[in-house]
Amino acid sequence: MFLRFILSIFVAFLSTFLCFVMLYFSKGNIAYASGVNSQSKEFIQRIERNLGLDKPLLTQYKIWLFKALKGDFGVSLLSGESVVKMIKERLFNTLILSLSALSILFVLSIILAFVEYHFKNSFIEKMIAFITFNFFALPPLVLALLFILVFGIFWNFSSWIDFSDDNFLNQLKHLILPILVLVLSHLAIYLRIVKNFIHESFSQIFIQNLYARALRQREIDCLVLRYSLGSIIAYFGSTALSFIMGAYIVESVFNYSGLGSLLLESIIFKDFPVVLALLFLSVLSAAFFTFLSDMIARALNPKLRKFSFA
Repeated sequence: MFLRFILSIFVAFLSTFLCFVMLYFSKGNIAYASGVNSQSKEFIQRIERNLGLDKPLLTQYKIWLFKALKGDFGVSLLSGESVVKMIKERLFNTLILSLSALSILFVLSIILAFVEYHFKNSFIEKMIAFITFNFFALPPLVLALLFILVFGIFWNFSSWIDFSDDNFLNQLKHLILPILVLVLSHLAIYLRIVKNFIHESFSQIFIQNLYARALRQREIDCLVLRYSLGSIIAYFGSTALSFIMGAYIVESVFNYSGLGSLLLESIIFKDFPVVLALLFLSVLSAAFFTFLSDMIARALNPKLRKFSFA
């Protein structure tokens, strides 16, 4: 486990370095944050000098790296606020969206996997595969824009995509479309993996013996779920980073006040302290969820312990 933690730290810093290189050579500039694109060259150079952005790439990254190792992620170049404070203000919203979508995706994948098993080669199984793979063919960005077009313009459900309302119940209603986009865009691949685990469990000899003992199907299904639940949880945890990145994209499209919209705004204006901190913490969060899911999986299914390499 310690080796996995060290590897996660290395991947986090490597990701931040590659991201910083791309930001450094991009055309955006913090001087355009005021909305005026006709700033003089001298004005832009003066701002960059004041913020230390005129220094070489490796020098800037080294300064940020040494501060980050001490737990200091600096201040935003755009607003002057503490990066940690900005992340704390939006973290709760992102957790609500991500955990809600992931929970629905987890339960729905298991239910549909059992449905497909009990209706093999039927019209129901083919329809589930057809619908889920059609949504999977659309990236989260495209699916989010499509939902805004259909629900916000054609069907005039504009209140569903308005996040300016502070009422808690209305905020829950506004989460419907972002959660739907996250669930539908990931459902096909998650369902396929869960289905493989479920079908493999049904093929075990001890499960076949339960049929011979004339146990009810409901009891057999519960035992199969218990047997395969550890592997399912482990897989969900291993895909945490890709799911978090998908949530960021959906947040930015729906203008949801979470870490995703903050990340997009920071990338546009090259606010690298915010971008690097978000990327670094996202990779570490994914590593934590992977570790946590692995612990839960091995607690539920001891046979997985012998396959651990960390």
